[in-house]
Amino acid sequence: MATTPCAAHATDDDIEFWFNPTIAVALDEDTSVKLETAQRLRRESEGRPDTYFFRLWAKQKVSSGLTLAGAVERRINDGRRDEVRTMQQATGRYSVARMRLRLEQRFAENSGGRMGLRVRARIGADIPLDGRKTWFFSPDIESFVTLRNSNPGGDIGKSEMRTQIAVAHKVSENLKLKAGYLMQYDLEQREVETVGHAPILGLHSTF
Repeated sequence: MATTPCAAHATDDDIEFWFNPTIAVALDEDTSVKLETAQRLRRESEGRPDTYFFRLWAKQKVSSGLTLAGAVERRINDGRRDEVRTMQQATGRYSVARMRLRLEQRFAENSGGRMGLRVRARIGADIPLDGRKTWFFSPDIESFVTLRNSNPGGDIGKSEMRTQIAVAHKVSENLKLKAGYLMQYDLEQREVETVGHAPILGLHSTF
């Protein structure tokens, strides 16, 4: 990932590997639980510690286009301000369009038990590129808004914006490949704003 401070116009580059093993179990046609894990492997020498999280979801399908969910998460930032998070989420889909709205409560170490509160809103689409619907164009945009910072006196308001475009190929019912581009704005009010550019190669497999 290359990060460019807007004021200084300096750049740095790095490569990250993200693994996301997940186990989902259906309780009935509309209810499921999911254990989601992630391992984001970085280079600490570049100031980017490895991150791991373990997240347990409970999901309820309300209708064909709407699902409600809640989760609890333990996030380990390689010794740097680990967190416990709880979250509530609504996901929707209509035709090729999809949306996700998530409310997060964040409890970070060394914050005196102060709860942070953040809203994440994402809209996107999965647009078929062929008649068999094996190729898709998938644009996304997601906004992060901090309502309450876990640090007293910390920034509130819009803190981050992510936009992503990708082309995905459904190889089979169990395998999907993706190539995309992510642009991320970090909008810290008291620091230099940065923009990151990341080409992404992804593989999604189910068993």
